[in-house]
Amino acid sequence: MFDIVYVTYNSEKWIEKCFASWLAADTDLKQINIYVVDNASGDNTVKLLEEFRAEYGDRFGGFSLRREERNWGFGKANNMGFSLGKSPVVCFLNIDTRLFPDTVSQLEREIANSPENTGLWEFRQFPYEHPKMYDILTGETTWSSGAAFAVRRSLFQELGGFDEKIFMYAEDVDLSWRIRTAGYTLKYVPRVKIFHYSYESAGEVKPNQHVYGVVNNLLLRYRFGGKKTILAGHILFWNLMRRPPAFPGAKKLLLRQYRKHFRLIPHFLAHGVYKKNKTSVGYFHGWDYCLIKDGAFYENFLPAQTPLVSVIVRTCGRPCVLRETLISLRNQTYPNLEIVVVEDGEAVSEELIRREFSDLNILYHPTGKKVGRSAAGNLAMQLAHGRYLNFLDDDDLFYADHVEVLTANLLKSGKAAAYATGLETPITVLSKDPYRYEVKNYLGIHKQPFDRIILCHHNYIPIQCIMFEKTLFERYGGLDETVDALEDWDMWVRYSLHTDFEFILKTTSVYRVPAVREANEKRQRELDEALLFMREKHKGYMQKISVCDVARMYENR
Repeated sequence: MFDIVYVTYNSEKWIEKCFASWLAADTDLKQINIYVVDNASGDNTVKLLEEFRAEYGDRFGGFSLRREERNWGFGKANNMGFSLGKSPVVCFLNIDTRLFPDTVSQLEREIANSPENTGLWEFRQFPYEHPKMYDILTGETTWSSGAAFAVRRSLFQELGGFDEKIFMYAEDVDLSWRIRTAGYTLKYVPRVKIFHYSYESAGEVKPNQHVYGVVNNLLLRYRFGGKKTILAGHILFWNLMRRPPAFPGAKKLLLRQYRKHFRLIPHFLAHGVYKKNKTSVGYFHGWDYCLIKDGAFYENFLPAQTPLVSVIVRTCGRPCVLRETLISLRNQTYPNLEIVVVEDGEAVSEELIRREFSDLNILYHPTGKKVGRSAAGNLAMQLAHGRYLNFLDDDDLFYADHVEVLTANLLKSGKAAAYATGLETPITVLSKDPYRYEVKNYLGIHKQPFDRIILCHHNYIPIQCIMFEKTLFERYGGLDETVDALEDWDMWVRYSLHTDFEFILKTTSVYRVPAVREANEKRQRELDEALLFMREKHKGYMQKISVCDVARMYENR
């Protein structure tokens, strides 16, 4: 059973869509208790809620409406709604959201399969997924959006709920960090989807979000940061005041709230317990609270169909490394997946696959003797049954929506290839077995929209970033087996002679490179040698380009 808490304030335009989605949910509504707290709406919000309750309220376990005489703000009103229920898990949802039919059933599965120290589950938002980074393998995140999440009642009560001194914006970050300070983890659950009408258009600036987001960021620095962090926040504020305003009147509103925030500082300083963990809990990245991926305003949509997708995994006698790659594939939201693992050499990884990944649709094939990366890739493409193919080498990872996003865009665009952006992560390997490493950085290097002229000059598509129709391999061949470097670039150039590629500005994968300088220098020498070979080979490729492409090439010189 779940308690569901909504806060309304002049929300009449959201009521119908929000609650109609509950009537279409594939769950027993008698196990759902709805608690709505209205912050003194002046429109028809309460009237519409009462009408819905009168007509459909008996379908739910309970449907309660609490009317307030003033606007208490987001945090306090949610705390009021929380106090009305008893269920062990409470969901806090914005009123401008609507469920997918399987939202609740997927949430039930995630909670059942989560360890006891998971305190909160954050839903994936459509159409704009929050771009913050999360752990691909565990789903753990450093903070969770307050628009849609579930939390253990006992934990929320123990922590005192939302901080009611925060009127709106950043109260979710504060709660998240207090949960982590208490020793619990936050889990991002991409299979639990919810539609959130967060922005009317890409890049929209919301005045309240801008103003309260800035000032509350300063307040959280007093609670979770040290003196340098606090000083850095004030420097950021005054730098912001020197820039053009985000909207007319923005600076006046910012200064008004900035003056008010000084009265709240003692409240945020009083919680000294959080200071002890500030290095592992509180993280300030400018006005953000974590590193951000590309795709903040990419409009997510689900594939119109779900054709079989084959993911090509090349590996070579290192099952401890392969394990993480297969976990990232297990976490994919796309339902129709085949994983073709070709091991270059003896069947070293067979036992791992049989023991730990029997739940996945894996086609495993060892070559017996060493054949090289390119030959292993070609063999895997021959064995694959999918309409679409996507490489994922055994030391790289997909974010949970990688296959879903690329498949959806291939089907929508009608093109034969599509690619998204990926993060390059230099790593230092600490141990090979067990596989332990330290990530030195997260670099978004390749963000080039498709341009066949630039592609002829250099490769800007990391191999795991691109998905393509198997027919391209069948018609125009695969990887050049005479080389083991730049073999993927050569294949992309060859395919570009026959089709355009769709580009998606959204980070959906991670690829690793050695952080050790000596290893990079050795790899660069191999690439330089391969480039000379490819330049000679490409003399035989005839690329057709339009007059427009020639003009653009001249303009960019």
